Amino acid sequence: MRHMTHLALALALGACATGNVPKPHDWALEVQTAETRDAHNRLAEHYEDVARTMDADATEERAMLDKYIASPHKYGKQILDIKARSQAMIHDFELAAAESRKMAAYHRQLASSATP
Repeated sequence: MRHMTHLALALALGACATGNVPKPHDWALEVQTAETRDAHNRLAEHYEDVARTMDADATEERAMLDKYIASPHKYGKQILDIKARSQAMIHDFELAAAESRKMAAYHRQLASSATP
């Protein structure tokens, strides 16, 4: 459950990272109405921002995992569960980053064939 909260938060933050862009819930509308080169490029930038956020979150979680592993005595019997959850979060962040990169590439491709 914790990793889903992190993922949702990261997606929301990723949507805000580009500055003056639609609110995160408006991205679905952007996808549905994108017809111009600029619209697809904005979407590609959004997905690239999300991928960067997911990469950063995975890196942060890896550092936390390293600390958990370095001091297992602090966590007692819970260390196995903590490690498993941390590894699952890293996996989820990496998958989300990869999917976001695919979406960015898709919109870059659409932008190259769209009207200005």
